[in-house]
Parts: sequence; C-alpha cells; structure tokens
Amino acid sequence: MLTLRSTPNLSGVEICGDYEDLNALYDAISIIVGDESYEGYYASETRLLGLCYEIRHAYQGDRNTSMPNDNSKYYSFYYFWPEMIFTAAVLGDFISLAESKICWLIRDDAMIIHENVKTEMINHLPNDIAYLRYFQNLIWNELKRTIGQKRFTKVFGVDETRLRYNVFEQSFIHYCTQMVDILNVKYIKWKPERRESYLATVAEKLLKQNYDYDDLEDAVLEYAKEQGVPYYEIELEGMQYPIEIKW
Repeated sequence: MLTLRSTPNLSGVEICGDYEDLNALYDAISIIVGDESYEGYYASETRLLGLCYEIRHAYQGDRNTSMPNDNSKYYSFYYFWPEMIFTAAVLGDFISLAESKICWLIRDDAMIIHENVKTEMINHLPNDIAYLRYFQNLIWNELKRTIGQKRFTKVFGVDETRLRYNVFEQSFIHYCTQMVDILNVKYIKWKPERRESYLATVAEKLLKQNYDYDDLEDAVLEYAKEQGVPYYEIELEGMQYPIEIKW
C-alpha cells in the first residue's frame, strides 16, 4: 500500500510502496498530465513530471529499498514539503481538466499512435483519477498531522471539503513555479525544530494570493519579455539546493 510520512527532520516526506504501488502512481500522473496538453500549465506539468522521475527511479531500486517482515520489497524516496504541497494542489487542476470536455485523451489531436491504446487509457482514466485523489488525501492528511489541526484550519478553513474540489485563492494557470524553488530552498534552511510552524506559512504562500508571489511573477514575466524567452525557462540566482540534506 502506498504510504506518505513526514521525514524525521520535517525536511519533506517519504513516499513508500511496492513496485505496483509506485508504478501505478507513475502511470496515473503521466496519463493525467499528458504531453504539453493544456495551455498555461506547461510549468506545472514539468514539476509533476519531475516527481514522476523520482517515482520511476525509486521503483527501479535507485533510491531506498527495504524488506519488512512480510518479505515484500518496498521502495521509497524523499520529496521536499513545499514541493509536495504544490503537487497536491496542482494535481487537482489536472484532475478537473481530465474530467472535463477538454481532456487531452478525448481530443482529436491526442498524440497517441494506436486507437486501441487510446481507448484503453480512456477506460482506465477513472481509476487513475481515483488513485490520484487518494495520493492527494495522503498529502493533506500528513500535512494536517505534521502542523496540527489548528494551523491546518487556519490555512484551509473549517470546511475541508474544499480540498477535494481544489478551491484555492491562487490560480495555477501560467503559474511561475520559480516560487516553489524559492520556498523549497528557504524551508530547508530553517532549523528542524522551527519547520513545523513555518510549514503552515509555506502552504499559505503557495495556496493563497500574496504579495511575495505577485512581486516574483512581475519580475519573472518582465525579465522573460526582455530576454524573449518563455517565463518558465527563467532560472533564479541564489536558488541552489543543498548538496546534502538531513531528511
């Protein structure tokens, strides 16, 4: 069974499962995202495919491997908490798109060679969506456990059903994902004993409208225009991740 737990130092989460668990997660994300399938979501798509990269290397045995008492082989990998919160939120957008009339699989321009493969993917799509909703719930539940009910309610409100319907102030269409890098790097620099409280602030900065993001977006879009490049190709200076991380 797929599991997700905060790491000892709250640097991020450990995602764990057997080969089938992780392979199913990889397939579900890959299929729901498509290939440059939705206008305005390229940057977010790239981040989700980055998660797929880690999932694939995990179930190939390139990350962490364990064999509990049941003698089954389990694979796991670590992922930063800010990145995980963003993942849960933006997956909601892709799920909504997959359930809509503009789902990339049912469009005439779907880049799938064989019609039978396309039909199989469409038929399996409800299962993929269900698995991704389960994955989202794992993330939100672990975030609640990590920061506590009081902080969780402050971020998400009393009505937690909004998480299922992805009702956030922040829009992820044309989202400058450089913000995720900023929060990843800032968060990992905090002392472990202070990360629990700061994690709630990170969630607010990702999910609610705020001046920090607005200023970043203005700067990134202006620089991209000056350089004549897409905004999602802009790399920020000083955003180097630590070489060694105490998870």
